[in-house]
Amino acid sequence: MTSMRTSAAGRKAIAQREGNKLVAYLDSVGIWTVGVGHTTAAGPPAVKKGTKITAAESDQILTRDLAAVEESINSLVKVPLTQSQFDALVSIVFNIGAPAFSKSTLLRKLNARDYQGAASQFLVWNKGTVNGKKVAIAGLTARRKEEKAQFLSEGAPAATAPLMAVAQPKTDTTTVEIVQRKLFEKGYTEVGSRRADGSFDGEMGKMTRGAITVFRQENDLPPGDFIDQQLLDALDTAPARQLARNDATAQTVRQSVPEVRSNWTMKIGAVVTAAISGAGAFFDGIITNLGVARGYVDNVKDYASDVPGYVWMGAVVAVAGGVYLVARHGERKGVEAFQSGERR
Repeated sequence: MTSMRTSAAGRKAIAQREGNKLVAYLDSVGIWTVGVGHTTAAGPPAVKKGTKITAAESDQILTRDLAAVEESINSLVKVPLTQSQFDALVSIVFNIGAPAFSKSTLLRKLNARDYQGAASQFLVWNKGTVNGKKVAIAGLTARRKEEKAQFLSEGAPAATAPLMAVAQPKTDTTTVEIVQRKLFEKGYTEVGSRRADGSFDGEMGKMTRGAITVFRQENDLPPGDFIDQQLLDALDTAPARQLARNDATAQTVRQSVPEVRSNWTMKIGAVVTAAISGAGAFFDGIITNLGVARGYVDNVKDYASDVPGYVWMGAVVAVAGGVYLVARHGERKGVEAFQSGERR
């Protein structure tokens, strides 16, 4: 049977139930915890008073912790599951541990295809040890009710159903937002609009589809601009995008980035304009005595009244200089963004 993975919605539900705290705290039964319900018992890093992690580290730890839980469930469960059933099992096993789950009545009933009986067993796991005694904890009771409802939300799978149905493209806002964030963290910066709080819009727009297409190409996934379980799995395990651009020359960047090329052209145009105008101002007294050139300058002077030629030519030089500085700044910023990977 095909191994299952936690869906994006299932992962979000676990994060909401556990919370995501970047500084270690004591949970309801006095165990040091950090991130999304991570304890020392789940594996590295060890958690103690004063432990601090970043948001990115929390996400990485959660991915590792969920992978171990998923492996245990895929190994222990011998019957077909819907995605919601699997997500609910991941949530409870994440909380109680695989050893406890392996010996539970919940697992026994589930493998006997008693899905309703298995669902009822979620409510049994609402106790914790406080001051040496097993007592019901209100927070755990509420959580188990949520997990039970999640487990039953799609009903029981057909007796002949495979462990996992053929994956359909995912377009819900929650999944898209998670994909956008992970793509951004992997170095795909053009992934969609961001809100004021830094989160992504969760919409499958042109930029998001483009980033997905490139990610799939670079990670040997079937081509396309859609989200499936393969993409979600790859986003958890793929290394950050490596862009060997630190030594890219300005000429190389101009060939790849249109706006840098435009700024360079504008800069050169400004230099040429300034040079011609400057020369015109310098040689004003000479060129006005040269045939056609004199006629041209006379016409301009008539239009400009009594303004000397060197004055308006100087103004042209000043404007060209301003354009040059703006274009040079834009070109430099474009090159830096390309070299750092901020601009694909």
